[in-house]
Amino acid sequence: MIKIKMVGGIKKLYSEGNVVRRRGGFSDRNKIREENTEMQVTKFDERTRISFSNLVSDLCSVVFKQEFSYHNNRSQNFMKTILRVVYVKEFSYDIDIDPDDFFKIIHGTIEKDIYDSVLTLLETIIQALMKLTTHTSELVQYVNEVFEKEYVGYRFVNGTIVAITDETEISSINKASNNPYEFVRDHLHKSILLLSDRNDPDYENSIKESISAVEAICEKITGTTGKQATLGKMLKQIENNGVVIHPSMKKAFESLYGYTSDANGIRHAGNIGGPYSTFEEAEFMLVSCSAFINYIISAVANKK
Repeated sequence: MIKIKMVGGIKKLYSEGNVVRRRGGFSDRNKIREENTEMQVTKFDERTRISFSNLVSDLCSVVFKQEFSYHNNRSQNFMKTILRVVYVKEFSYDIDIDPDDFFKIIHGTIEKDIYDSVLTLLETIIQALMKLTTHTSELVQYVNEVFEKEYVGYRFVNGTIVAITDETEISSINKASNNPYEFVRDHLHKSILLLSDRNDPDYENSIKESISAVEAICEKITGTTGKQATLGKMLKQIENNGVVIHPSMKKAFESLYGYTSDANGIRHAGNIGGPYSTFEEAEFMLVSCSAFINYIISAVANKK
């Protein structure tokens, strides 16, 4: 596969400093140079932009194989279409395009422009490539795998790039992650790290950490420990202390909690929280648990 970022750039790579970046690696674990753990929605970090550049190069390599050249009408039409549709500049169809110049323009946008320009460009390229191949499902799957790996808050669905979360959900996660209780923050931080690990995401344990954060805040509020520290009993005790929890919300969260655990606290294989858990399930649990933590802290504070 073509890796445009690396073409002619090996010497530059090992002559520059700080090029080693690994989520969960030594620097990240010891908080020397921490990796991003927030869902990328309106800002993309350098690693993600490089992945986007490589994504475009890979897709073009697969669709066009060795046909990407000055003299191939198919690749020329593709490049001209992208430039005419995306860039607000006069452009003549009579001039053949050097593929190297084309990729310099594309990668320049991906590396430097604001997020919506980058997504507009990616969407246009993907849509154009889908018209040139019969392997559209594989193409879309690859795009979404890159988005998921880089913890980007978008997916390619039904021919367009759509948001998979919104600012309210992100705000809820950030608020819960900055609550006053360190042990609750630790569980949420671990959940986020496991969910956003670009090299080896662990959705099963991300879900467990999200649930553990809820248990931790309830233990703190009720002072309950040991076998008595089940979510149902602790929520009942919180209510007995005068904190009003809406019955529908309580029932919904208890049902969700029960779905992720059996009577012994062991996660069901194949269900939410099991070894086949998905990104979507882990994200849902992180958002839901963060919102519930914020709700409980606020409800207790209002009661006082």
